[in-house]
Amino acid sequence: MASSETVPLLSPQRQSMLMDRGTAANCPARNLDFDEAERLAAESVIRTDQGELFPLTTPMSELGMLGTGVGLYFNFVRYATAALAVMSVLTLPVMISNFHGSLAFDPEEQIGFPRNIIVASSLGNRPPGQPLLLHSIMDFLCTLAFFCFLIYYRRAQLKTQREIETRVVTAADYSIRVTNLPEDATEDEISEHFSSFGEIAKMGNKEQVTVCYRGYAARAKLLDLREKAEEDVEQFTVQMQSPGQFPDAADGHAAATKVLDRLNTELAALERRRGKEQVCCGTAFVTFKLESACRSCLEQHKQPSLLASLFAGTPRAPFRPFRGSVSLKVAKAPQPSDIIWSNIEVPAHSRALRLAGTSCVALLMLLIATGLIAAVNGKHFFIGNEGVLLSTILNVAAVLIIILSNVSMFVLIPVLSVFEAHTTKGQMELTIMLRLWLFQVLNTMLAAFMFWDASRNKMGQTNWGHWFADGGFLVLNVIFGDATLMNVIEFFRPFDVIIPRKQQAPYCMTQKRLNRVYAAPELSLGMRYQMILKHFTLALALGSAMPLVYWLVTILCGVTYWIDKYNVLRLYRKPALVNNDVGKVAAVYITPGSLLLHLVLAPYFYTVVVSCPTQLSCAPDPLLTPTFVLLAVAAGIVIVLWHPTLHREPAGVEWELVRAREVPYACIHGIETYKPQHPCPLGSESNAWPGPGGRVMEAPGGASRVNNRSTPHRQNRQNADEEIGISVF
Repeated sequence: MASSETVPLLSPQRQSMLMDRGTAANCPARNLDFDEAERLAAESVIRTDQGELFPLTTPMSELGMLGTGVGLYFNFVRYATAALAVMSVLTLPVMISNFHGSLAFDPEEQIGFPRNIIVASSLGNRPPGQPLLLHSIMDFLCTLAFFCFLIYYRRAQLKTQREIETRVVTAADYSIRVTNLPEDATEDEISEHFSSFGEIAKMGNKEQVTVCYRGYAARAKLLDLREKAEEDVEQFTVQMQSPGQFPDAADGHAAATKVLDRLNTELAALERRRGKEQVCCGTAFVTFKLESACRSCLEQHKQPSLLASLFAGTPRAPFRPFRGSVSLKVAKAPQPSDIIWSNIEVPAHSRALRLAGTSCVALLMLLIATGLIAAVNGKHFFIGNEGVLLSTILNVAAVLIIILSNVSMFVLIPVLSVFEAHTTKGQMELTIMLRLWLFQVLNTMLAAFMFWDASRNKMGQTNWGHWFADGGFLVLNVIFGDATLMNVIEFFRPFDVIIPRKQQAPYCMTQKRLNRVYAAPELSLGMRYQMILKHFTLALALGSAMPLVYWLVTILCGVTYWIDKYNVLRLYRKPALVNNDVGKVAAVYITPGSLLLHLVLAPYFYTVVVSCPTQLSCAPDPLLTPTFVLLAVAAGIVIVLWHPTLHREPAGVEWELVRAREVPYACIHGIETYKPQHPCPLGSESNAWPGPGGRVMEAPGGASRVNNRSTPHRQNRQNADEEIGISVF
């Protein structure tokens, strides 16, 4: 069984003694090269071909080397900010109309500052029984404007995607992922089977067919643990040179050596077991010499939809099965740097069970947070109505609970996503985004509606004006507080940059460990998408009743865009090349769904404010008939046009023409290969080692070293291709 332990560098007592003894100048770290660690961290940031940092004003269309997913994220935030700005301007007459009411500043209502300002700009400030024709017309125009934004953005998204994927050539353009292979499948068999579509690519004399075998995850874990144990041994070796300062170093060195020996023994035993019989886990990656062969293979193995198979005149003959009887599943391969190799061998049913279990944990967290907020809101039944003071205390307590529950989910959801064993980083980011977005929207909305009767007027009655002062104010506080906290953390990076470099770096004994402490952080698309989408959904859900939320979210989206762009160009290391799945789900499903949520809640808010301002629900007033007609027309437009304008991707003739200009895979210098991080057998005498993404590197003089430079090797395809601006990496 693999060991999961490493030796602590120092006992807690010795660590506290060293912390009290002095600063970094008194520690052995004074002999390490901090400038080198900072330089390596800086070099991992994306750079131009000349090795210079990109200007902050660089258009995202020129940063195709970041991959499709990153470029689409920045486009989404930029277009979302513009759409919300337009909606803010359109709802300005509505806010002015709401300010003509008198409830917010009525002393009998006991609504204090600044909540009375929030109420004055909302529907809750309007007297009951008045028609809302202006609100209905502006809401209809906002819906049309937002849907037009979605259509325009979707076209721009597809254009950006095709521009990036046309100008930038990657290994995924030549490769397929094959699943449902038998356990005894070999590389030669797979190569022979798919060679009918075109020649298989070669690197040297080796065909680019990678079969995934069982046991890789265990071996990769042992190798990672061994690397950490080797670092511990190196650390203690340095400490043993100063026995007066590190009296525990000898014992630590002996314990670390023992752990290292045990790991080597387990690795040797694992290699012996794997050497007897290699079992395919059912997945392989095949890379063709030409892109046309890859496209032809994908087309032949394309599975028609259910409707297409029902209405098709003559069914297409399936491609020749593997070994004459095994039906393979073939799909476009993800980018090599996007693959999580250790999770490929996890069975599909096990992955489904893990997903169900983590979903239950997330649901439990939501119920706990909602229960705590309900308990806080229920206090006023026992304390009595204390007016503004009690309402403020309850609001602050609820905001703290929501923010703390959101922060706990920020920590828990990524851990659960790792446990779910996704095969690509893009899938994991998509799961993180969906979970966090749904949890935070439900958590905030449920908490807000629990504040229906949190405060009352002097007559002991509550109304929707008081809800906007309590529940609406709660939503604004959550949006502002959450976005501010997350953006401050994202900009300054205290937990993974500032604190480790201040607290851990001075006590590093080796340059390798110091370099790791100074390593640049990585952009998480799932975490950034969820924050934008959460604010987007809350703004659309409450915008008809609280137009002020449009203005707030517009400002926050603009700030988020520039913080993320600054970090990508100055702080983050070059991210993995993820696909467009996250951006597509955000643009095609979540955002239109949020717009439909807006069209469902708007009639509800109009009904209760006009017909029954002191109740949670009632029958609509006939005065609202024009409102319902306008909103129903808007909803019909969104539903009817969703599939042809957002879901369906039009074929691009120019895209296919550009892709038809063939360049062999082997002619692209520095292109990635489909090799896991630890493919070499234990005890290999080769000095070559697979770097990130499978690039094979060899250190000068036979010594292995890590190449952390993020600037990819580039080369124009051919002279003819230079005319259309194609670049590769």
